[in-house]
Amino acid sequence: MALTPDIRDYLAELARQLDAAGHGARGPLMAAAQVFLNWSPATIYRQLKAACGWDAGRKTRTDKGKTSVAGNALDMLGAAQREGVRENGKQTLFTPTARSILEQNGIALGVSNGQLNRLIRARSLDVASQRNVSPVQTLRAPHPNYLHQVDPSLCLVYYLKGRQHMMRDSEFYKNKLDNYAKVKLKVWRYVMYDKASGALVPWYCEAAGENQHSLFDFLMYAWTKAEGTLFHGVPQYLMWDKGSANTSSAIKNLLKHLEVTPLEHEAGNARAKGGVENGNNIVETQFESRLRFQPIDDIAALNAAAQAWAEAYNANLIPGQDTRLRRAGLAEPVSRYDLWQLIRAEQLRLLPEVAVCRALMTSREEERTVRSDMTISFKHQNAESRMFYDLRELDGITVGAKVAVRGLAYGDCAIQIEAPRYDGAMLTYRVEPIRGYDQFGQRLDAAIPGLEYKSLPETSIEKAAKVMDELAYPEQNAKQARAKQVAPFGGKLDAHEHLKQIEHPTYLQRLGSTIDTPEHLRSDAPKLSSMQAMLRIADAIGRNLTQAENTWLRNSFKDGVPEDQVQALIEQFTRPAIVAPASTTGGLRAV
Repeated sequence: MALTPDIRDYLAELARQLDAAGHGARGPLMAAAQVFLNWSPATIYRQLKAACGWDAGRKTRTDKGKTSVAGNALDMLGAAQREGVRENGKQTLFTPTARSILEQNGIALGVSNGQLNRLIRARSLDVASQRNVSPVQTLRAPHPNYLHQVDPSLCLVYYLKGRQHMMRDSEFYKNKLDNYAKVKLKVWRYVMYDKASGALVPWYCEAAGENQHSLFDFLMYAWTKAEGTLFHGVPQYLMWDKGSANTSSAIKNLLKHLEVTPLEHEAGNARAKGGVENGNNIVETQFESRLRFQPIDDIAALNAAAQAWAEAYNANLIPGQDTRLRRAGLAEPVSRYDLWQLIRAEQLRLLPEVAVCRALMTSREEERTVRSDMTISFKHQNAESRMFYDLRELDGITVGAKVAVRGLAYGDCAIQIEAPRYDGAMLTYRVEPIRGYDQFGQRLDAAIPGLEYKSLPETSIEKAAKVMDELAYPEQNAKQARAKQVAPFGGKLDAHEHLKQIEHPTYLQRLGSTIDTPEHLRSDAPKLSSMQAMLRIADAIGRNLTQAENTWLRNSFKDGVPEDQVQALIEQFTRPAIVAPASTTGGLRAV
């Protein structure tokens, strides 16, 4: 409500009178104000607060913020509605139905549906609040061509029999997609978005669906320096969704050669590449909307028109329209191309010829074995003959190791080296060829006998060996110490002495068969009867033998117990026995 100066003055004076009158005497003042202004009391109080900052000073209800509905019941109501959300985000279960279900399951809600909606909304339990539960991580590109975002989308335009057609809602609404299925070659719109500058590149093709051929053609179109375009160059990172064309081995192989790192976001998380999502909307609403008034009858003409529009849009040259980029950190709006031209020479990587890129896309990595001098040979696509590459000082690369090699598009015949680490992860390195040779074809960095000695840099294996040597022979030369047979670890490592301290269980000796010897060599030691032996053993060990021990002794010494074995039996029976089955050949194990 807009207030005139006179009304504002009246309200200010009324506020002063109300303060002076006090709480009990404000009734007549408010009644007079209602007659004069023809407003309700609530409107007068609201305007006094808005226009004058005056507050009636009424106390807040003591039960404000409280409800008779239990907190767990509201949690259940919110959870039920959340589970009724489809994958496409559509809510299918609302409060009336959810309430009916819950109350039939003994969960009391009590208040009206409107109040329930207010309660779950205040506690962020409603579906709308839960949709925004994950905040978006802000991304920043330090310079143009650092990060490009790519997104294909089905276009509203299609062509039949050489004529342009626009998709009409009455013909192609979602429940009659079979009409659109009759169009074999649909028009796909590809849009590239440069994160730093906000520049857009649209491109169209006819295809049955997304495929790697269309994606390759689009990348070549967007990254090539063409006549009449400013935007070009290969980025360091490329962000896209997990489409089948994007994840194809051929496209990824091309990106590896071009040293472009692909960044994929999870399906359904389009906010991760919101720049290009918004770019698609800009192209659809600001370029494709023009096609209804001036139709274009083939893809070539469509792309020519799209290029002309994009160059004007990025440069803020569309008549009567301000297309400058607006960001919180910009003092004033700036055209996208003005920002893109801030790119430096070392940041602008020019795309190789399309034929070269096509060959790189289908090329395969090659395997090489690391030589004893820590080098490999490789025929780079830009070299006339094979070249040698020094792999010294690369962690995880050792003599005899197998490494995967691929030629890179940028640098001095640079190659990419990949080798598995101990845990299976891939180690990746970028290496350029050895260029320093003398007139005899010898490496200039090699040692000259008699003048100098050069040791090769330590490999990861040698570094690990050095650490272990220092641990085994502290403050000593490990090689010399081994030659002198010096005990490692200062001789303080207990390798076998501790074995003497092990307490073994006591075992009854096992009986064997006696070797038959000549009569004059046999022992004629006197024997005791089983009863005599048991009495002597019981007296010595201070207890009677158990029934099992008695049985074992009688079965084991049927012909009597040799007197020279009684002491051994006393020692065997000294400890409580673990009973073993009695047998003529079995033994009794005591612990």
